[in-house]
Amino acid sequence: MKKNISSIIVILALIGLLVATFFLQYEYLFLTRIASLIFAIVYLIIEVKHRYFSTKKPLFILFGVISVLAITGCIILDENSATDGFNARSFMLLVFVFILLVVSYKDLYNKNDAAK
Repeated sequence: MKKNISSIIVILALIGLLVATFFLQYEYLFLTRIASLIFAIVYLIIEVKHRYFSTKKPLFILFGVISVLAITGCIILDENSATDGFNARSFMLLVFVFILLVVSYKDLYNKNDAAK
């Protein structure tokens, strides 16, 4: 239970950081921040309902693929609409999202094994 609470606190901190970025840099990666905020809220729901998603692992994997593709599309749209040119560092967000998905899946997998 303690691990579940710490995961929820980390996700809430991420949501707080994403909300704070709307006040710090309004025009930079706007669509990407909105998509990231939506997916962070959904991952919070997944963390709260971890028993359901531990039995529905393909649903979690499908959602992970959809979130990576959506964030990729948002980064491309944001970079094409920017006036200062293409910034390849923005795609490092995808590496961060992928690492978070792998850690979340392993956490979900370990919780499912512990429940058996």
